[in-house]
Amino acid sequence: MKQRVIWNATSWIGFILLILGVAGSFGFGLLELRGDPNGPYRPLLAWVLMPALGWLGVLLMVLGWWRRRSRPAPDGAPPRLSLPLSGWGFFRAVLLAGLVSVPLLSWGAFTGYHAYEHTESTLFCGSTCHSVMKPEEVTHQISPHASVECADCHVGHTPREYVEAKLFGVTELISLLGNRYERPIQTPIQVMVPVRASCTGCHWPGQYWGQLHRDYSHFITAHDNQEWVLKMNVKVGGTYRFGGEGEGIHWHMKLGPKVLYAATDEKLQDIPWVKLVEADGREVVYRSEDSGISDEELAALEMREMDCVDCHNRPAHRFMAPILAIDDGMRRGLIDRSLPEVKTLAAELLASRDYTTEEEARETIRTAFLEYYETEHPEVFAEQGGAVHKSAAGLVLLYRQNFFPEMKADWRAYPDNIGHFLSDGCFRCHSGKHSSEDGRTISNDCSLCHQIVMQGPADDPEFDPDGLEFRHPVDFGGPIQEMGNCTECHDGGLGN
Repeated sequence: MKQRVIWNATSWIGFILLILGVAGSFGFGLLELRGDPNGPYRPLLAWVLMPALGWLGVLLMVLGWWRRRSRPAPDGAPPRLSLPLSGWGFFRAVLLAGLVSVPLLSWGAFTGYHAYEHTESTLFCGSTCHSVMKPEEVTHQISPHASVECADCHVGHTPREYVEAKLFGVTELISLLGNRYERPIQTPIQVMVPVRASCTGCHWPGQYWGQLHRDYSHFITAHDNQEWVLKMNVKVGGTYRFGGEGEGIHWHMKLGPKVLYAATDEKLQDIPWVKLVEADGREVVYRSEDSGISDEELAALEMREMDCVDCHNRPAHRFMAPILAIDDGMRRGLIDRSLPEVKTLAAELLASRDYTTEEEARETIRTAFLEYYETEHPEVFAEQGGAVHKSAAGLVLLYRQNFFPEMKADWRAYPDNIGHFLSDGCFRCHSGKHSSEDGRTISNDCSLCHQIVMQGPADDPEFDPDGLEFRHPVDFGGPIQEMGNCTECHDGGLGN
């Protein structure tokens, strides 16, 4: 007696799972492809979980057939699937195999491609499986690189780099499931995709930029929110297109010479040693006179070759300090600059209070801001109530874009090396204290990088196209250049 090995409980369960997987992936996928509003999990259902369910069903069907085939038949003969090698039976078997395998493999290829595409997307990196990445997701959305997918910078383009990135992602997922991840998430310098595989895909290091004009403005708390403007020509420079020496800030990116350095900390902020290797092989070593590091300690440090991200270290995830975020909000009209003492109050609410959750911060900032004007300036609250409420909402928005208490992520955790206002940035090497054995020094002359052409109160600034000496908005009674680096006073908080 012949026994049909395809009819068994395990195979039937697999068949049902396959139908559910195919129907589910097409259903969720249709909604996804139509562009209907969706949350972060529907693409995962459409392209990953439902197909996985379907392929589990296929596996169970095959397993059921195999187990049933290995059992003896009631008449003692082992059941088996017979495959005719000629005639109509062979043609029917091939036709049946094609009718089953072609649609199945096509479905697998279609969902597999979209699964790959989704796991490379910003939605997946920021929301679907990486809820701890909220600080990076939010800051990315308001950065100049908002239209660049996360994987374009964080996942390499070679098969090896792709596999390494995915394996590293698996370890991150395990940490997430076990609640063993760091707060804040550390920048993985050692596993970052090299600049040649990320930045240079869009930015050409050899491009010569010359000078670029930049406008800055700050609001002075000591003068009732008076706007102070600063306009300068930034000497970006670069390498001349048809050869020659580089100049300006992008001199560091010259294609011939190399700049090597060693840092004593993981965030690369303390740099006691710098080496310049000229195109002809000549070397000049500079050591910081304040470092106190021994030759043995120096030999144990990693030597790194300088590249774009040593200065542009926050190109897509910038966390603004309170004082800068408030200036930005006042420039954009999120905070009404006509309100008395508004910058002092805003800085106190952002910088001088510790919040444990975003919800607590949102409620406290809004309530405290309104109560201050209601009690301390009732006439302002009565006449400009709309502006007060709007400014309170604007301050809350600035907090949500730059501060993430649950992850302990803000400007203090992620210093920005562009400039030298709140972190040493350029002055990590250009401190004036890095000297070579033959007496040469890495200069800290301001004019190397920029030329101020206008500065002062917005209603009466000082202007000189040939350049001005920097003047601090607050008069300290002496040359500001003799007071040390900006970071010795400015910490990003109240009044600074």
